Amino acid sequence: MASVRHSRAQGLVKSRRLLVSLGTIWAGLMISCSLAQTSGGGEPQVAVEVRNVGFDHRTSSPVVILQDSAKTRALPVWIGASEAQAILMVMDGVIPPRPLTHDLLKSILQDTGVAFERVVITDLRNGVYYARIFLSSSGRPVSVDSRPSDAIALALRFKKPIFVTKALMEGDGAIDLKVPGSQESSETVRGITVQNLTETLAHYFGLADTQGVLVSGAGKTALQRGDIVLEVRRKPVRNVSDFKTLTQAESGRSLELTVRRDNKKIHVELSADP
Repeated sequence: MASVRHSRAQGLVKSRRLLVSLGTIWAGLMISCSLAQTSGGGEPQVAVEVRNVGFDHRTSSPVVILQDSAKTRALPVWIGASEAQAILMVMDGVIPPRPLTHDLLKSILQDTGVAFERVVITDLRNGVYYARIFLSSSGRPVSVDSRPSDAIALALRFKKPIFVTKALMEGDGAIDLKVPGSQESSETVRGITVQNLTETLAHYFGLADTQGVLVSGAGKTALQRGDIVLEVRRKPVRNVSDFKTLTQAESGRSLELTVRRDNKKIHVELSADP
């Protein structure tokens, strides 16, 4: 009996050593695949956050929208359905009963002593975005090639920053939110500037159509830049002309506006004309 116990004990020790060895080998492989030890090759970068994950009906695929902190530029990145689900689960605070792929990878990184630092979306080649995940192991920097969707899903789980190179954020694939519309499509009413929604802007805000107006300048009102005004006193707003007509008809009175903000409908009171 004693010999059996001894053999089992030896087996357990060997198993633990094997697990430690596998972890060490895996970490070593991660280090060996490092291709860069700088922040995205030294290119200027812009910190971004995930605004939302929508569905592009034109391509029948999900798209994640990344925006800068000033909400002046946004970058849509088309991703797979499973990766979209992985991102949405973190954003919605959903904890799966058993670890999914990205949760498992997070545990592996943590348990092998690899620190997750940041994500950088670095390039666009032939319509495909590329990203790098920056890690450190035993104080040594590690850079790993990744699809942007996987990198974003992991960054959200680790609560670490996401960056996009400045060249991409200023490129043709990004959406410029700070440029007001033409004279025909923008108006300043009661101290706020609104503009018509283009298809590109509607896509960015996750809207099914171009109904409503975008607040591009909120002045000193309770509105915020980036709000979408959908109704004035429960009357639908299709465009800037509607908004101007409805607000002017209520001159001298405060107005209740139905507004879409951060994917939620809220009601905002617009003060009467001074």
